[in-house]
Amino acid sequence: MKIPKMSKQFWSDLNWARKHHTELLRKYRNLWVAVVNKKVVGAGDNLGKVEDIAKAKTGKKSIATMFVDGGEHIYGC
Repeated sequence: MKIPKMSKQFWSDLNWARKHHTELLRKYRNLWVAVVNKKVVGAGDNLGKVEDIAKAKTGKKSIATMFVDGGEHIYGC
């Protein structure tokens, strides 16, 4: 299976999401977010649905996604 090459925009959006984790945590705690052009274009608890929503909104094939973990899944809080 060939691994697809991700665009510079994909990596830029993923890095943006990581840098803004604290801000995203306030609104999207324990949800998946899809980011395009440094904006959240979809969010929810089902990654597949979030990706589908983002693809429908943007027409892009590869979209940066991230789980905005509040720590509960790691520490059991």
